[in-house]
Amino acid sequence: MTEVKASTGAFVASIAGPTFKFDRPTAIQFAGGDLFVANGSGNSVTEFNPSNGSLVRVISKAKFDFSDPIALAANYEHLYVLNSSGSVTEVALSTGYFTKNVSGSPFGFSSPTSITRAGNDLFVTNSGDNSVTELTKSLSHVKTLSGSSYKFRQPVGGAYDGTDLWFSNYSGESITEVAPTTGNVVQVVVNSWLPTPGPITVGDGYIYSASPPGSSPMISQVTPGDGSVNWMMCNTNGPYAFNNPQALAVAGSTLWVVNEGGNSLTEMNATTGAFVATIS
Repeated sequence: MTEVKASTGAFVASIAGPTFKFDRPTAIQFAGGDLFVANGSGNSVTEFNPSNGSLVRVISKAKFDFSDPIALAANYEHLYVLNSSGSVTEVALSTGYFTKNVSGSPFGFSSPTSITRAGNDLFVTNSGDNSVTELTKSLSHVKTLSGSSYKFRQPVGGAYDGTDLWFSNYSGESITEVAPTTGNVVQVVVNSWLPTPGPITVGDGYIYSASPPGSSPMISQVTPGDGSVNWMMCNTNGPYAFNNPQALAVAGSTLWVVNEGGNSLTEMNATTGAFVATIS
């Protein structure tokens, strides 16, 4: 893992070594004062202290039933690990102990890709059957969101802005806004500047999505409320060096884009979309 100063992009530290057992890291989550990294090929989760980079523990025993963990979420007491095989594992945040693993009926996980916490509940996108599964914090099934009103078309990303949930529809050129308390559709944002949207995040009062995958993607900004798509930035707009972006994050007024294909980070102004720097 590489630590970068959010305000300047300056290098801080590189966290590596065999004790961490990083193995194709797929997701990162801050919770309980520590950072947790899901290792897709290692079927494990690495926990370390972000203040000094010291290892806390590697969570990897067979009873956790990790199977290509690809996404993480957390509340004040538990870490939730989404496994691409079709299950969610709950881990005690303070001890790293196994709590439970849920899968099968009635959860209906189908090629799950993201897990998002909104209030006390969790929402899992099922790209395989155009639905979203809602769970309680104890991993009981609440409901499965599906049907024509949602216009879910291969939903792959989820984000929560503090009021509503936003799900990116990879095959729909759209983003679906859902009220987490009722599960009702608020709006579906359809726009040509949202082709095959994948990674999605919130911050600075906006929604951001990356699409499509590959060496010629674009980053788009959406305003909650009216759903307007304010701008789209791509490699022809400036020296962004976007290359198969796999994650987005907002820190203050800065938007960070993780470029898997370029082994780099693109730093942007979150409000205007202006290019700031490329870190590689």
